[in-house]
Amino acid sequence: MEAGLSRRGGVAIITIDNPPVAALSLEMCTALAARFDEVGADPEVTAIVLTGTPGRFAVGAVVTGQEIETARAVADLADRIEASARPVVAAIGGPALGAGLELALAAHLRVAGAAARLGFPDITIGLVPGAGGTQRLPRLIGGTASLRMLLGGRAVQAEAAKSLGLADEIVDGDLVEAACDLAATLVGTELSRTSQRRDRLGHSARFLEAVAEQRRMADRSALDAPARIVECVEAALLLPYEIGRGLEIAAFEDLATSDQARALKYVSLAERRLRSTERIAERERSRPLGRIGIAGLTGGGAALAVACLDAGFEVVAAERSEEALEAGVTRVIEGFDARVAAGRMEEGAVDATLDRLHAVAGYRRLEECDLVISTSPRPSKRLIGELDAVMRAGAILTTAAEIAPPERIAGFTSRPADVLGLHLYAGNGRARIVEIVPPPGVGTRALATLRTLARKLDLMAVIAGETSTGIGWRLLDALHAAADLCLLQGASLEHIDTVLADWGFPGGSFARRDAEGLDARARLSEGLEARLVAAGRTGRGAGAGFYAYTGGARVGVSDKDLASIVTRARTEAGIDTRPPGDVEIRKRCIAAVAGAGARLLQEEAVRRPADIDMIAIHGLGLARRTGGVMFAADTLGLEDVARRLDMMHALDPRIPDGSGTLGRLAQAGKDFAALDA
Repeated sequence: MEAGLSRRGGVAIITIDNPPVAALSLEMCTALAARFDEVGADPEVTAIVLTGTPGRFAVGAVVTGQEIETARAVADLADRIEASARPVVAAIGGPALGAGLELALAAHLRVAGAAARLGFPDITIGLVPGAGGTQRLPRLIGGTASLRMLLGGRAVQAEAAKSLGLADEIVDGDLVEAACDLAATLVGTELSRTSQRRDRLGHSARFLEAVAEQRRMADRSALDAPARIVECVEAALLLPYEIGRGLEIAAFEDLATSDQARALKYVSLAERRLRSTERIAERERSRPLGRIGIAGLTGGGAALAVACLDAGFEVVAAERSEEALEAGVTRVIEGFDARVAAGRMEEGAVDATLDRLHAVAGYRRLEECDLVISTSPRPSKRLIGELDAVMRAGAILTTAAEIAPPERIAGFTSRPADVLGLHLYAGNGRARIVEIVPPPGVGTRALATLRTLARKLDLMAVIAGETSTGIGWRLLDALHAAADLCLLQGASLEHIDTVLADWGFPGGSFARRDAEGLDARARLSEGLEARLVAAGRTGRGAGAGFYAYTGGARVGVSDKDLASIVTRARTEAGIDTRPPGDVEIRKRCIAAVAGAGARLLQEEAVRRPADIDMIAIHGLGLARRTGGVMFAADTLGLEDVARRLDMMHALDPRIPDGSGTLGRLAQAGKDFAALDA
């Protein structure tokens, strides 16, 4: 890590050099300040160019626990750049994100290369910019555009940055040379100091209307950062720069120490760890992947076919019967039609995409495929044998089976080294993660090929050990068992689901199961689900599950029949009616899911607690602001979690007790985060 210094004539070039991403750490800021001191004392320097190494500029520092100190150092540096009597030009050749963009905003001009990306992702980790970003940005691009950029958290490319006013020029050739030439033309001229500008703030009434609309949206958000961003941007219009900066500093420091920011930073680091693992895995040789076979378009098969088509693959979609094939292809086409109707895709593009879909009845054409995915949750030995018989030598068979381990399925084939498990998360919006289950003896190239598929589908991949079901389904089973216990003890369906949804589990427990279909779940041998299925209450599609759905309603209500079933189950289990309150419901459900996660760690079915949280968030849809169930358990304290688990386990053995890995951590005064290290 260093701040490089070179010269081109009278122009000093200060280079931010902090591999791999040019992070503005506290140490980097100190080094940059020293360089500015050095050039400031050199009478031969007439102008300054601030840049990064090729393909880089600067980004906010990796989370280190020094966020407030680092933000202050970046702010001091930005103020020094803006106040410089010598012109400073920022030469942006790559990502300028967060604190990196705050430095660029303080420069007197900005030039960007074609690979530049400029943005403020701060909201994604629960923060506002802390070094003047909310005050300088509106003065450059206007308040309405600033709100969109800050609240969206997305970066813009060079052309868009030029249109907005973030970049003054776009350079195709030597970026630093162009910046030096531009800086030289500014010598002796009146410099544009961003904090003093008012020309881009726009019409006050229109801006305030946008502020009011964004404030209404922020008030509906479960996050704290959006409202603070709106407040700061509004101040940029209405108040002097120094007062607006004071509001920004207060907002940043409040949020930097908040539980939400801690959770979101943890999630960001866990995502980075998974992505880093994937970058390492890219070095492994995989087999060619051109044509993907999907055996079964029911369940998540249709969504998987769409994802493979979107990734550019040829897809052979096979069903056993013409009727099932027609229904599955209809679901695929309906998905693309919805995009056209929403204006997100042209009909011509849909036609070109569907030309790569080859839908067939029977499995014969799967012989053309490099990899075949069986989407059946409970594949028979006969089905696996049929697929194995038609697949060519060297092709990989993956199975999404929920209850049959891939090692057993591999034993049904002539290709045991080329069989893997693949646990998908269909039906939960755009799931961003997949579990890959490599059985003992699987070939390294087969595993590398499946990881390549996950990357091409833009999915994070967790490499899992063998479990009776997927990691995510084990977590859901524990959640549902805890919710059932709360119901048996007298809490209402609506109360429990509301508490869970408010905390971050979409659909709660009961409404979620009704939407999925109770008869679609793999294990119904015990618990309330089995009683409901026996009574014909199989979910929303049947008109009744935990809730009753009349007239095709999508929102259900509790009814007398469900109350009778619950009463009988309560009596048979000998459970007293002691309705838990909001906090107790939430803590019990967190404890139950974390207990299931601890069991998975103990069984070596998953490597890290953070991987469990990634599956909960990106597979099951748990809100990012929670940090995930293992993070939440650490926040509660593992002693408290273990106590609740023991209490619930005594009433329902489906819920794990507080012994094992969790108990040992609690006794040692440690938490799950210690295992991530």
